[in-house]
Amino acid sequence: MIILDTNIISELMKEMPNAHVVQWINKQNANYLYITTITIGEIVYGLEVLPLGKRRYLLNEVFHGVIMQTFKHRILPFTDSAAFVYGKIMGKRKSLGKPLSIPDGQIAAIGLSQGCSIATRNIKDFTDCELDLINPFD
Repeated sequence: MIILDTNIISELMKEMPNAHVVQWINKQNANYLYITTITIGEIVYGLEVLPLGKRRYLLNEVFHGVIMQTFKHRILPFTDSAAFVYGKIMGKRKSLGKPLSIPDGQIAAIGLSQGCSIATRNIKDFTDCELDLINPFD
């Protein structure tokens, strides 16, 4: 299983997404690609703070009409077991002098607790979290 980080979903929502990302996605078995409830929250927040207008409307349509339908049965929640992993990851990263953002820590914890890899552009955000990391932009 591979969790697509928020930046991968954001990229796929663009009018002209990065060709490397599109090629990488097309090579994957869709049944093994997942998103998290954390990414849903981050995307919805991002859409809500955009000014009202055509761009916001179109991105909302892509997110709710395509992304949410595509991943309808492949959304991983932040569970109690992920919460325990989250505390350990956040503590470890802080002790290394590399504190993680709360959303990245939650995504990492979901990935680790579910045995998933993480596909992200921001590899450094997830280093030292004992995860298999993939950068589809490369």
